[in-house]
Amino acid sequence: MGNLNVVWYLLLFAGVTDFLDGFYARRYNAITKEGSILDPLADKIIIIIPFIWLCKQDIVPYWSLSLITLREFIITAFRASKNDGMPALPFAKYKTLFFFMSLLLIFSPYQLPNLVNSGLIIYWIGFLFNILSLISYFPI
Repeated sequence: MGNLNVVWYLLLFAGVTDFLDGFYARRYNAITKEGSILDPLADKIIIIIPFIWLCKQDIVPYWSLSLITLREFIITAFRASKNDGMPALPFAKYKTLFFFMSLLLIFSPYQLPNLVNSGLIIYWIGFLFNILSLISYFPI
């Protein structure tokens, strides 16, 4: 269980530093095309690796991670093709927030009742935002 505690602290650190990075980038108008591509890429790596483990443990289904990963590849390629890197849309920001929250709850070192179940509910809310954000990048 000790390794899962390390994962939780790493996720917490990644989430806080990601928030601070975005906050200071907006505050000091330090938004670049490279940052618009690299920051979401870091988010994807930080989120997808624990989700792979959750799939291996039969906690979340592989098909959902497959759709999440497919969406990430499509949007990353689309955003990279834009001159300004294209900022993240609101649904995408919610998706990332819900995925981070779900991982923090699922990997929490605190043994509170229903913490994992709450994390799974938040995972599925994040999954919904994942699909909505894909649709919002390509309006019909």
